[in-house]
Formats: sequence, structure tokens, C-alpha cells
Amino acid sequence: MAKIVIADGNLEVKKSEAIVKARYKLSPLAIKFISVVISNLKRSDDVNEEYVVKVKDFKELTGQKTKRIYELIDEALNDLLKNPLTIPLGDDKNSILKANWVSGAIYNDGEVRFMIYPPLRPFLLEVKEKYLKYRLENILSLRSSYVIRLYEILKDWLEMYSRQGRKAEKIITLDEFRQMLEIPRSYVYGMLKKRILEKAKAELAEHTDILFDYEEIKTGRKVTHLHFYIRPNPKNIQTDNRIQENYFNNRKAFVALLRQNYSGNGKFWGFKKIDGVKYWLGLDKEGLVYGWDEQKIKDFNAVESAKLYDTWLKIAQNSPIYQQLVNDGVCLKQLAEKNKELWLELREDLIRLKEEGVI
Repeated sequence: MAKIVIADGNLEVKKSEAIVKARYKLSPLAIKFISVVISNLKRSDDVNEEYVVKVKDFKELTGQKTKRIYELIDEALNDLLKNPLTIPLGDDKNSILKANWVSGAIYNDGEVRFMIYPPLRPFLLEVKEKYLKYRLENILSLRSSYVIRLYEILKDWLEMYSRQGRKAEKIITLDEFRQMLEIPRSYVYGMLKKRILEKAKAELAEHTDILFDYEEIKTGRKVTHLHFYIRPNPKNIQTDNRIQENYFNNRKAFVALLRQNYSGNGKFWGFKKIDGVKYWLGLDKEGLVYGWDEQKIKDFNAVESAKLYDTWLKIAQNSPIYQQLVNDGVCLKQLAEKNKELWLELREDLIRLKEEGVI
């Protein structure tokens, strides 16, 4: 049975680090089309899953006013089928994957039916550790493929090099910048600066959840490096956080988020001390609460589970750190072991909330 793709700007796009670093050149509409599809992918999807995009839904989502939408969709499909992406496989420069995004497409009766090219599935469906995540609506108003790609790269750097997403810096050579965005040599630096850097700076400030500045670094009289400064966009931060804020409005929404991010994967979203024993709190495949003390498992009944949910919901509502950790599906046990600094900040929040009588 084919899976209908939901065209909703509130959905999240997840791309592995390899996809972000891949080299490819698509039209803006083609990037938006495949990003809509990616936002709908689930790890539970069948290996031969067929996806269906309703042209009417896609047109409304992207705000296309033209009557040429079918012609534009056809061009976007040609792009996805003819312009492969190149993904480096490990550190060996000679080990790469060249692949089209989709393996054929049927275009009929106002809808597009296709399957994801099988070798790409691990990079899109089995994303576990390093990956880029952003709300789909961030790219819908961007008009240039260069600007969309730069948004994804800068967003990735912000998450990778910053502490809690506050700000990040990155220096790259101009040659690296050209290669990442597939910018032709015919674009002299003055043209690149005007049509890509300055354009992206204005559009990202207007439409997305990040801002950036850059500094030119010269060797002699020639620009050879770019120093980027990236930070969250205060103007759009409330809009960008709308979904995760809704998850913390009530217990039902909070539990839905926990089940989405923690069910059956061995991650722990909280802890509870009982008779001096500390239990890490997890969810089994059925979404039921259990505790683990590294020796045995303790099951919690419905009443006990409700109390645990209520406590950690209050923590989420009053601790931005915990709210972000849960929204990102971070395992608290792994956090305690691998990121002592952030773990201590969370503990300070918990101590404060206890002193204030919140928990």
C-alpha cells in the first residue's frame, strides 16, 4: 500500500551528516520536493515503500501561484533523476556513493508516485547519531538552491560546534565553500558574495531560525578563507519552537513526545530514587514505563507511571535544558557519562526546582 506524503511545514527534516556533506546541485523546487518527502520518512517504512505526493498539497505548501505547477514538478523530477548526489564513504576520498534521490517516478492524475533509491535509505531512515534536524518551513520561502544548501550547512555547524545551540564559528577555505555548494568557477568572488553570501544573509534573517555573519580572510590581496559566525534568530525562535512547546502543555502531549523519542530503544528520559536505589526511567516497545538500576528491571503500574510523568513534565516546563534534551531524544544516562558539564547544569536546574517546591 502506498504511503501518502503529508505536506506540512511543521514537520521535521532529518538528514545524516553524510547527506549534509554530500555534493549535489538541484533546483530550489527539487530540494523542497525531496525535503517534504524526507520529513515523512519513518524507520518502520517498508524497504519497497512507495510514496505518493499530491501536487495540489505540494503547491499549497510551497505557495506556488503559477498555473505551470505541473511543468515545474516535471522539471523538479528530472532534476532528482538526472543530477545525482555524491556521498563520501568514510575518510577514503576514493570511496564514494553516487546516487539519484528516487528510482523512477510515475506522474499521473495530479500525484507523483515513486520509491527512494535503496542505497540512500540508511542515510535517511537509519539516522542515529550525527544528523541535521530542522523544521521544513524554514526552507519553504528560500528562493535559491544555494541559499537552501547554505542554510542546511550553517544549521549543521550551529548544532555541531555550539554549546546548546547558542552560537558557533567556523573557518573554511573559499575553495571548500565552492565545492560544498557546487559553485561554478565562472562565479568570480564578487559575484559569489553578492548572489550567494549577501542574499543568504538577508533571506535567512527574514525566513529561518538562524542568522549568520561572515568575515573575509585574505592572503595578500585575495580572499582565500571565510570565517562564519552563526547564531539562533530571535525573530523566528518562537515560531521554530512552537511544536516542542506544545509537547509540554499537558501530560498527554508530553507522554506522546516521550513515546515518540524513547519507546523500545534503550534510552532513558528520567530517573527515580526508590529506597535509596536510583532507577533510570525508560519506555518499552508498548510505551510502558520501566526502571533499570543496572542490575534489574522494575515495572511501574499506571498510577506510579502517572506520578512519574507529572514530575518530569513539571521539570520540562521549568527547565529549558531538560526540555531540549527530551525534544532531541537524548538519553540521560549517556548524558551523565559523556557530557558532565551539561549534566551538572541539568542537576543544578533540578536542585533549584526542588528548592522552589516545583517538584
